Amino acid sequence: DEAVRNPPGRSLEETLRRCVAFCYGVTPEWAPHVRVTVFADNPSEHQTNVPVLDALLIVWGAPGSAQLSVRCTPVVGTDVMFGRVVASPFWSRIVRSSSGQHVTCRDLIHQLLDAFVLRPDGDDQKQLLVNMLLQLHEACFNCIGRHKEVFEYCIYDLIDVEAADSGGCSARAEAGAPCSDADRPSPAYSASSKATARQVVSRFAAHFLDRHKRAALHATAISPLKFLFQHKYEVFENLDSHGASFWSAVLTEVFYPGLEMPFESIVDLDGGWTWGAVDFLPALENGPAAHREALSRLSAPENIGRDWRQLTAGLRPEGSPPPRLPGVLPICTSMFRRVLVDARKDSRLRTALTPYAERFAGFMALPLLLRRFALQASASEQWDVALGPALAILSEEALGERFSPAEVRERLLSVSEASGDSSKWELGVNENAVRSLLSAAGVVWGDSEPKPS
Repeated sequence: DEAVRNPPGRSLEETLRRCVAFCYGVTPEWAPHVRVTVFADNPSEHQTNVPVLDALLIVWGAPGSAQLSVRCTPVVGTDVMFGRVVASPFWSRIVRSSSGQHVTCRDLIHQLLDAFVLRPDGDDQKQLLVNMLLQLHEACFNCIGRHKEVFEYCIYDLIDVEAADSGGCSARAEAGAPCSDADRPSPAYSASSKATARQVVSRFAAHFLDRHKRAALHATAISPLKFLFQHKYEVFENLDSHGASFWSAVLTEVFYPGLEMPFESIVDLDGGWTWGAVDFLPALENGPAAHREALSRLSAPENIGRDWRQLTAGLRPEGSPPPRLPGVLPICTSMFRRVLVDARKDSRLRTALTPYAERFAGFMALPLLLRRFALQASASEQWDVALGPALAILSEEALGERFSPAEVRERLLSVSEASGDSSKWELGVNENAVRSLLSAAGVVWGDSEPKPS
């Protein structure tokens, strides 16, 4: 919506010149001359002495980029298989705003980068721009799945920064201190303490829910696949991009229509979706002891969101890799949409996919959501400056008494001796209190466990 209402006041090339200037310590005029080496996981895919600015302009299809040319090392299976950088259809994808107007992903990344460029050079948050530009440039020599993945990472960074800005500013406003122009909320946002509190909590809850859905998808499919294929580079490197694309589409377009996931849908553009279309659960459930233990660790609710390598330390995959799902062949790259249609029918494919949908639903169960929300909220860096005070304001309505932020935390969490072992302690969560506080903020998850269609 911001890209529609208030687009950047400079061209995409101007914004990119300023990004390159900040990240590489040059002037905007010198930006076209900045060349770097792009390192890949596979040394044979390194790109040496390639320009930053021109590559991004070409890949994003910026005005005038058709006259540019960037030669590079050919990499089979990527957009640069013919030894030159080409435009990616990902960035010309149309996105519909809430007002019904259309913008492209190119417009969105322009808006995002311009927001970071406008920050003062001394702002710590502006340093995120360095990693963003590095990954966006690296994606120029990869494929559409990588563009999607990096774009999502950039969005996550922007959300985190905006949340920190809004939280810090609302806290300063409550204390009577001025906000800076960069993070000043709208008049409606600071109209009243309770309205501000509701917005702080609902915003945190929305961000939490997006992160939880991402963690649930990884626990459902991506992490188990990474364990099984950790030594098969050509599969492993595609799981965060194409694997997430496949499994997210299965959930949203086959089993749970209406479910919103924090992933861009590229069903009609994704030529690498078959990398993740693997029927791996039988290999873990009925396989050797190491496989069963890995699945147990990756399936434990308390482990959701944790890194798969940490969880499967000391375990190694054994035997042959699991097969692809029924009806999915390596050459089916252009049949993604048709496979999803088949999965909606009473088919072998749907039967094979059903346990995965049920697995995801388990990770979205309401008690688990409430528990993780309470733990993450109480440990958040936003607690002292915004979230804790906001929940304290809502506590009178939600809990029947006005509590301080510290008292709210005590109502949410409790520590008790573990049953049968006085040397260990258990951390408990008051689910009713969490639900009441969320309800007071206008956040009603209800029974968040998705129901299959």
